[in-house]
Amino acid sequence: MNLTLQRTINIINAFETINDNLKFKSLTNFKRTAYGFKILIDVMFCELICSDDVVCTKVYLANKVSSLASRATIDNFINDQIDIGHLIASSSSIDGRIKVITPSEKLIKDYQLWLENLAK
Repeated sequence: MNLTLQRTINIINAFETINDNLKFKSLTNFKRTAYGFKILIDVMFCELICSDDVVCTKVYLANKVSSLASRATIDNFINDQIDIGHLIASSSSIDGRIKVITPSEKLIKDYQLWLENLAK
């Protein structure tokens, strides 16, 4: 099979499987928009890389997603996800004024399950 075709099939599978609201309930809001999907990936990247050089904040996410949505839209989306409980905002240990954004345990589990489903 052509490599480009195989990669296209993988992307199609990614979008089709993330629509399973029963299995991946906490991913639902992130899949609705391109910026939501990018925020999900960036938040999970920051969580998984475990680096002091990369700290996930609203500013970090706004810079990563700025080509897809306005800063106000990004802030509103992040605040909504914090209110729902999919994202957690906690004060930075270095500077208490900075809020570090991390995924909830449920979001981490759904994301891992979704990736495992894609690998099948």
